[in-house]
Amino acid sequence: MKSLALDKFDLAILHALQQDARQSWVDLAEAVSLSASACQRRTQALREAGVIEQFTIRVDRQAMGYDVEAFVAVSIERQDMAYATAFREAMLALPEIRRCYMLSGSIDFMLQVIALNLRDYGQFIQREVLSLPGVKDATSSIVLEQIKHGGPFSRLTT
Repeated sequence: MKSLALDKFDLAILHALQQDARQSWVDLAEAVSLSASACQRRTQALREAGVIEQFTIRVDRQAMGYDVEAFVAVSIERQDMAYATAFREAMLALPEIRRCYMLSGSIDFMLQVIALNLRDYGQFIQREVLSLPGVKDATSSIVLEQIKHGGPFSRLTT
């Protein structure tokens, strides 16, 4: 990954792509006041520099039949780092885990989990999380409503 100094056009491109990554080069060019070819070159440079990680879609979990979303705070035994390594590897293999973060402080990992229903969620936590060696505790918080989803980085607004 090479370092890239971002100017106001790069920031404008990033902001516009976060709003709609599928827009045409012509529409993007109009939005940021550059030519389409300049937008394409700059976007490629942003990808090569690692500023743009990927272009993706966001799927509605409920439309896919997943009625439960939860955040799970997990504490593991700290005496043996092998527990943390094994836990990380296990989380990577589970599609129900949407995100997994290792944290500082009293909680070691925070998981974002989806499940078809509460029964499946409970079984998943018992079978796939609490049964792992070294797991001391897992505390769940069920999502009642999503208020905000992502959005542009504040630095990217021009």
